[in-house]
Amino acid sequence: MEIIKDIYKLVGIVRHIDLLRLEEAAKQYLNQFNISFEIINARSSALKVKTRQWKCKSGHPVEIPKLISITQDLFERFIENIPVTVHPIAYTPAVVDEVEPLWISDKMLNMGITLKDILRDTGVDRLSLTSWIEGLQPMSQDVKAMFFYYFESIQLRKNSHPSLSTFNEPCYN
Repeated sequence: MEIIKDIYKLVGIVRHIDLLRLEEAAKQYLNQFNISFEIINARSSALKVKTRQWKCKSGHPVEIPKLISITQDLFERFIENIPVTVHPIAYTPAVVDEVEPLWISDKMLNMGITLKDILRDTGVDRLSLTSWIEGLQPMSQDVKAMFFYYFESIQLRKNSHPSLSTFNEPCYN
């Protein structure tokens, strides 16, 4: 199985045994930190590698400078005298990743939203809503997105309507 995408580009530049060792070392980074590697360009004079961290199980993404050093250290162990240029792509969490039952409850309390409001506005059945809000059932990314953007739309609606307590005198020309 190819752990490093397009590793075949290194054939002829790197010994076969070192390719196998490189793949094995890359597999460890994939398993531990969810970091993947792709050979963009390989020559006997230069190597370009794209390094990407996907969503990390530990919840602590690796910063770009660390991605660069990991990649250079990994490839330079097996490829001597060839400079390694790294194109890092750090993991950026989705805005909906913060949605969890406590977050939903806080939003409901702070915005004055009831379960009936969410039921009426979304059309989702009461049992599902209750299960997600109380943490009895895990939420998929789609469900988290629904809650996130539901509260965003409520906030936008509240911000776009002027306060009803202010009186605007009509203008007669």
